[in-house]
Amino acid sequence: MKKIILALAAACMTAAFSHSGFAEGALAVGIPQGDPNKGFRWSIQINNPDSASSAMKDCRAARNPATGKACMLIGTFSDQCVAVAANADGSDPVTGAGWAIAPDSATATKRAIDQCNASRNGTGRPCQLDGEKSMLCDGSAK
Repeated sequence: MKKIILALAAACMTAAFSHSGFAEGALAVGIPQGDPNKGFRWSIQINNPDSASSAMKDCRAARNPATGKACMLIGTFSDQCVAVAANADGSDPVTGAGWAIAPDSATATKRAIDQCNASRNGTGRPCQLDGEKSMLCDGSAK
């Protein structure tokens, strides 16, 4: 009986940790009323079993209360890369923003920049990655 209980416990633990819902990375984004000119905040958490709540907590800590309130969990991931792009450098208003979760850094970067450029509708500067830590990979992704 003891062996059966141990085997069931081991099977449950294996199932729990192999479940696709287990993620070590998360992306949260806040854009009030869908307009990045009114505020844009993002948070990427990687290699963190509590990534979703950590990303939301960080995103909601925006200086602009409307931006923090607008934060949404975009997605969780494991062994993937995430990138965030915007078209401002601190002196210009943000008119476009984009993000992506993908299997590798090149794909995530391209998708984020493409989404950003599409969202700016030809206004403002061209999009680029939004800072030093705006492209990160979780686990074994590169």
